[in-house]
Amino acid sequence: MKLSQIRGQERATEQLLRGIRQERVAHAYLFAGPPGVGKTMTARAFALSVLCMNIENGDACLVCSSCQQFASANHAAFYDLEPDGATIKIEQIRKLQKWLRYRPYVGLYKVVLLHRVEAMQDPAANALLKVLEEPPGYTIFILVTHRGHGLLPTILSRCQPVYFNSLPDDVIADFLREKGLSNDKIALLTLLADGRYDKAAELATAGLPENRDKAAELLQRIGQMSDSDIFRMAEQWDKNKEGLTELFDYLALLLRDKLLLLEGIEKLVINYDQKEYSSRYNRKQLLEAMDEVLQGRRLLDSNASGRLIFEDRMMKIKKVMES
Repeated sequence: MKLSQIRGQERATEQLLRGIRQERVAHAYLFAGPPGVGKTMTARAFALSVLCMNIENGDACLVCSSCQQFASANHAAFYDLEPDGATIKIEQIRKLQKWLRYRPYVGLYKVVLLHRVEAMQDPAANALLKVLEEPPGYTIFILVTHRGHGLLPTILSRCQPVYFNSLPDDVIADFLREKGLSNDKIALLTLLADGRYDKAAELATAGLPENRDKAAELLQRIGQMSDSDIFRMAEQWDKNKEGLTELFDYLALLLRDKLLLLEGIEKLVINYDQKEYSSRYNRKQLLEAMDEVLQGRRLLDSNASGRLIFEDRMMKIKKVMES
């Protein structure tokens, strides 16, 4: 896929295309943004363009020998480095260093794509830093991460940042439409996908996620739950921060729907299968509960304990729903 064909990340792709057109390609880039929004796809398209023998307005031609080799995953000037298990290890960086010693046989550049660089062990990060400090002039590094703050500041300072956003609803909806889903299901899954291709694909094949049902059940029961019920439930989320983040996302969506129904705007409701549970709380209760959920969601992006966030927010929401 060409850079110009990537949808929903126009700011990032235009930044990259402009650099190619002006022959001002940096030696290292950091592609940062949420997971599942096209960072790796864009990185591959950028590498394809940089290595192309017949660039057209910054884009790859797709027909030259270099483009054909890239398409067949057999390009001698492209190095694709995935974590070995949970982390990128020092041995992987040393192997990369050996590959970097030699100039490209054809073309101007070698391109290195490093996935999930936030997963680097400290020895690997220090070894990579040495390469970035004195990079071979013919090499372009693309570091991909959804958590840039986990990298060494010295690595960050040597990379040109390229920021990625969550994908617009129309891009996700078109992605789901290609899978032959009904319009009602597309509307629901588009919002649940949270602007992410990976979530949309998972929802399209697996159906509605378990955590959405847990969020719906929690909202139904929260006003009648005891403190010990909340503490017991919090323990289940103690080591599952990703699942807890998803739960808070669904709580926010369900509260949004309840507010819409209360205002008589049924056509904008997404979780239409939960409509019968919407008349229990008043507008003030729903707005205050929404505020607590959104505050909890922001805290989940920090290093705070998921269990403590759940306990604190649910106790406050329980108090709101009892009032």
